Amino acid sequence: MSVMLATLAAETGAKARRVPAGCPRDMARVADFCIDRFEAPNRANAMPLVMQSARDAAAWCSAHDKRMCTESEWIGACEGAEHNEYPYGSSHVDARCNDDKLWQKVDESTLAKWPAPEALAEVKSLYQASPSGARRRCVSEGGVSDLTGNVEEWVVRTREHVNPWPYVLIGCYWAGCYGGNKPTCHSTNNAHGPEFRYYETGFRCCKDAAGDGTSPERGAVNSDRTSARRGLVDPAQSAALRK
Repeated sequence: MSVMLATLAAETGAKARRVPAGCPRDMARVADFCIDRFEAPNRANAMPLVMQSARDAAAWCSAHDKRMCTESEWIGACEGAEHNEYPYGSSHVDARCNDDKLWQKVDESTLAKWPAPEALAEVKSLYQASPSGARRRCVSEGGVSDLTGNVEEWVVRTREHVNPWPYVLIGCYWAGCYGGNKPTCHSTNNAHGPEFRYYETGFRCCKDAAGDGTSPERGAVNSDRTSARRGLVDPAQSAALRK
């Protein structure tokens, strides 16, 4: 009996070692990568960060043992195996995602003073994002929320665009896309460099799926306090947007 149990344990252990470890709990697995379930700060019911540049996104993700998503990864997570036009299906459904808010006029001169208090106040007056995951049916087949609408997300460019910037914005935002179109899994804005930030620009992070037998929980810590000490998150902004 002891020999049989030892053999069974060895076989079970060998099989377990061959199974990819997967992703942290706050991420969803798509193919061979993990993607945050929510827009940064990647917490359910948190208010998504805005006024984020691509540089900010890269630093924040790195501080959380992650990286920026590539354009192709983001699109793959959005359209799923069926190559849907929207994260939830092939046809647009009104109010499914936060993409139907009215555009509001921006005081550009005030916004340019960021992060001054008056600029923060201007962002707060323009902000129309929903708490992460609040639109419960705005979710991909892999369990990723708010991919279209809500806040526009920075990704690493991997496809051809008119402008050669290394990053693009994807998914549009709460007022839809510039020009009036509804956001799709392929809606991109390639007009801005990595230092650009605006009242609706945010991001989410990705990482390679663990497949070497290491614990999937490594790197899953998502601490705003740690990031704030590194200067990557503005606690005042987060607090103000929750009011």
